Amino acid sequence: MTRAWWAMARQPRWIAGLLACLVLAGVFAALGQWQIERAIAEATIVEVDTETPVPITTVLDPGAGLPLTDGGRRVTVTATWTQERLVVLDRRQGSDMGEWLIANALTADGACLPVAIGWAPSVNPDEFIVIDDSPSPLVGRLVPSDDPSTGDYDNGRLTVVSSADLVNRWDCETIYDAFLVLDTAQPPLETIVSVTPLPQAALNWLNIFYAIEWAFFAVFALYFWYRLVTDAVEREAEAAVGLQA
Repeated sequence: MTRAWWAMARQPRWIAGLLACLVLAGVFAALGQWQIERAIAEATIVEVDTETPVPITTVLDPGAGLPLTDGGRRVTVTATWTQERLVVLDRRQGSDMGEWLIANALTADGACLPVAIGWAPSVNPDEFIVIDDSPSPLVGRLVPSDDPSTGDYDNGRLTVVSSADLVNRWDCETIYDAFLVLDTAQPPLETIVSVTPLPQAALNWLNIFYAIEWAFFAVFALYFWYRLVTDAVEREAEAAVGLQA
């Protein structure tokens, strides 16, 4: 900003104009906040029955992302156990830290399904032995795959259940982008505590759009005052040049 601009902006009429624009911007900001409050108050709650088990095929296909509304649903699936199993570290059960045993189960379409079998303070994977390799009905909660970037791979520790990682460890052609937490653990493991998902809320995006418009108007009110001052300075400079000429 030039000295001439600041000198012009400090004139009483422009200070009064700034105060008026600030009041106007405040009104626009208040209207925007009101629109946001309306969007939240009028949000539509998406109720999904997550506790009645449904076939996994009605919720998720192998390789597809798990929809937000279906995360945490209880599902049923018939799968065949493989001998591939891993121990996942740093898994909390209440106030205790321990480990999960996860295993690979093949569904009828040949896709890998990671299954969290149970929790223990320290897991010995050899304690889980598949005696019957015939297809078994499994019931549990379908949980979105963990983000592999949050894992401790750099230190050689498996701390997440990530399908992007397991697809290579288990040499799967296709894999579910989620894992199943069994309703009942196989002894001597404890059943993993799974949380019932909260209902999802769908915001009224028309109100959000109006709120953005009011925010734009608030910014424009201040910019309008700035342009008026700038134009006045430019006119005085042009007049001064004309007089010199």
